[in-house]
Amino acid sequence: MRSGVSGRRAPVQDLAPPAGAGRKGPGRLVRAAAGRSAALLDAIPTGLAVAAVLVLFPAGCALAALAIGQDASYDLLNYHFYDPYAFLHGRLAIDVYPAQLQSLLDPLLDLPTYLLIEHAPPMLEAGALGAFQGLAPALVCFVARRAGASRAVSLAAGIAAATGGGFVSEIGGSMGDAEVAVPLLLAVLLALRAVEAGPSRSALRWWAASGLAAGIGSGLKLAELPIGLGIVLGSLAVGGGTRLRLLRLGAAAAGGLAGTLGTSGYWFWFLWRRYGDPIAFTQATFGIFHSPYVPTARLRGGFLPGSPLVGLVYPLRWLFEPTTVGEIDFRALSLPLAYLLSASLLAALTVRFVRSLPARAGWGRGRAVLPARAEAGVVGGQGAPAMLDADRYLLVAFSVGLGVWMAVFSVYRYLIPLELLSPVVVLAAARRLAALVEGSSTRRRPRLATLARLAVVPGVLVAFAACVVTTSPGNYWERVPFGRTFFSLRTPALLENGRVDALVEVGGLPMGYLFPQLPPRIIGIGGIGDLLTDANRVLVHRALARVRRDGGTLNVVFVDLPARPGLEMPKGTAAYLADLGAPGLVATACEVVEAGIGAGHQRLKLCRLGPAPG
Repeated sequence: MRSGVSGRRAPVQDLAPPAGAGRKGPGRLVRAAAGRSAALLDAIPTGLAVAAVLVLFPAGCALAALAIGQDASYDLLNYHFYDPYAFLHGRLAIDVYPAQLQSLLDPLLDLPTYLLIEHAPPMLEAGALGAFQGLAPALVCFVARRAGASRAVSLAAGIAAATGGGFVSEIGGSMGDAEVAVPLLLAVLLALRAVEAGPSRSALRWWAASGLAAGIGSGLKLAELPIGLGIVLGSLAVGGGTRLRLLRLGAAAAGGLAGTLGTSGYWFWFLWRRYGDPIAFTQATFGIFHSPYVPTARLRGGFLPGSPLVGLVYPLRWLFEPTTVGEIDFRALSLPLAYLLSASLLAALTVRFVRSLPARAGWGRGRAVLPARAEAGVVGGQGAPAMLDADRYLLVAFSVGLGVWMAVFSVYRYLIPLELLSPVVVLAAARRLAALVEGSSTRRRPRLATLARLAVVPGVLVAFAACVVTTSPGNYWERVPFGRTFFSLRTPALLENGRVDALVEVGGLPMGYLFPQLPPRIIGIGGIGDLLTDANRVLVHRALARVRRDGGTLNVVFVDLPARPGLEMPKGTAAYLADLGAPGLVATACEVVEAGIGAGHQRLKLCRLGPAPG
C-alpha cells in the first residue's frame, strides 16, 4: 500500500530479519510465516492494494454503524441537528439559544448529517456517515506506508486505529471528531510526502497543502485546533538549516490559516457582526473579546489535569480511569502507549545529552548526543534520512498536539484524530528507541544491537494486537434501534393556533431537534440560565414582544415524569420565567407529547402559561 500521493516508493521496513539471523530457535517458524505473509501482501499490485484499503475500511465502518444503532446522543438532540437547520432557514435572528451556548457553533460540519437525516432513511444516514469515517483508518495505513512501514505493518496500524475505543464509540454518530480526523490525517500524509521531497520548491507546496488540510479540519471543529497546530509545528522537526525550517513553517502556517478561514471564516464574520466576538462560543473558556452576550464567569475546568505534574502521567492515568477525560467509560491502549514510548525516547535523549555535556565543554572524552550510526540507522530499512525525518515529524506533531490539548481541553473525544494516528507514532518511537540502543552499543554488546534491530517490527505488531484486544468502548453516546424515520413529532394541539408562539425549555432538556419538526412561526427559547446577561435579556424581550403583538402564547416544554402530575412544572420554573421577563405566570393547560427518536421516543410535556387565577 503506497500512499497514493506520489509515484515514488517510500522506504520499507522489512519483516524478515537480515540474512543469517535467526536460523535457529523457537521463533523460526513464526518469522517464516510472517515473511511469507509479507511476501503475499507485497505481491499485490499497488493500485489494487490502495483500492482495497479504500473500500474495506469504509465498508467495515459502515457495517459497524448499522450494527451499533441510530444516533440519539444528547449533542445531536441539542445542536447537531438544529444548528444547520437554523443556518439554512434563517433562524439565527429569530430563536434565542434553543441549543444553549452550542447555538453559536459553526454549522458547516453538521450540514451533511442534517441533510441525510432530512432526506435519507436512518440506516442510509448511519451507513454513509460510517463509511466516511472509515476513510480515517484507511489514511492511517497510507501514513504508515509513507513513514516507511511494510504493507503488513501498515495494514496492522490501520486495524489498530480502526478499533480504538474513542473512534469506535463515534462510528455512525454525529459527534464530528471522527469526521474531522479525515482532513487532519490527510494533512499528516501530505507532510510526509513533503518530507520525502526533501529541500526543494515542490516540498514547500506539499507543506502548504498539508497546512491547508490541517486548517480545513481545525476550522470545521475548532476543538481540534491543538492537533492542527501540532501538524503545522511538526515541520520544524524536519532536518535542515534555520532558514529552510522557517520556510517550511511559513508554508504550512499559511496553508493552515487559509484552510481555517475557508471553513469557518464566514462564521467568524457572522459572530463578529451579531455578537461582537468572532469566537463567542469559546468566550466562556477564554474570554478574549468580552462579548456582552456570553458571560466569562464559566471558567475552564472539568477534565483538565490540574497541574503539570499530574499532566505528566495523565495519559497513563486515563487508561485505568477513562472518565477522568471523558463522559463515557472506554479502554484505548494505543494513545497511552504512544505517549509512553515518546516520553521514554525523550528521557533517553535527555540522558544522552546530559552525559555529552563534559565532551561539549572540553572536560573529557564524553559522547555525542546521538551517534552517527543511530542518526542514520533505519533498523532494517532503506532511505535513512527520510525515515529519520518522518519519525521526527510524527513524534513532534503528536507531542505538540497532545500537550496543547491537555492544557486547553483534556476532553478525550477531541483527541480521536491523535488516537487514530497513535499506531504510527508507536512505530516511529520504537524505531528511534531501537536506533538509539543500536547506536550506543559497543563491541561488547553486539547482541543487544541485533536484538534492538530485529525486535522493532515484532514488538510493534504485538503492541498493535494488544491495542485491538484491549479496546472497549463503554457505550456509543446513546443509540436506539433504527426507525422508519429519524425523528417524528406531531405538532401539539396547544400550538395549533396559527399565531406566533414561544416555546421555552425548562429542566435541562435538549430541545434543538424539536424545532425543525415544528411550524416555523414558533420561536424557540433555550434553557439559557447561564447566559442570562443584560444583552441576552434584550433578545428574549424582543421575542416575547413579537409573540404579544401577534396574539400568540407563551409555553414551556420539559420531560414528562410521574412526579409532575397535572399542571405541575419543574422546580424553579417560576423564578426562571421571572428572569426572562415573564413573571407571575402559571400553567393553564398541559399536553403530553411523544417525540419519536428512531424506534424509541422521548415523552415530553408542554404547558401553556397564563396569569395566575384571582
